[in-house]
Amino acid sequence: MEEKKFTLFGTDLQKIPCFKKTFTISTYSGIAAGLGCFLITSRIKKSADVAVLTFAVTTVGYWFYCRYNWSKQYQLTQQMNSSLHNVMLNEGAKKESSDV
Repeated sequence: MEEKKFTLFGTDLQKIPCFKKTFTISTYSGIAAGLGCFLITSRIKKSADVAVLTFAVTTVGYWFYCRYNWSKQYQLTQQMNSSLHNVMLNEGAKKESSDV
């Protein structure tokens, strides 16, 4: 069975870190804000404007927040991999010299 790919300009958007979570959160927040505004004011145009503005602001804000945290995690993972690689090389060198 083939997986459906969501591509835009030849880029698989599912492989971009934070993409799915950002748009899910911003969609739900936009809907909630629009509905809340409509229930309070009963104005359709104003509610739609609030929903779109909330969606846009949440998308940009959460995207930067998520990517910042992802970058920190990625750098930490790279440092840990490098340190682990160095330890493995040093331990291997120590064992070989003690075997002689």
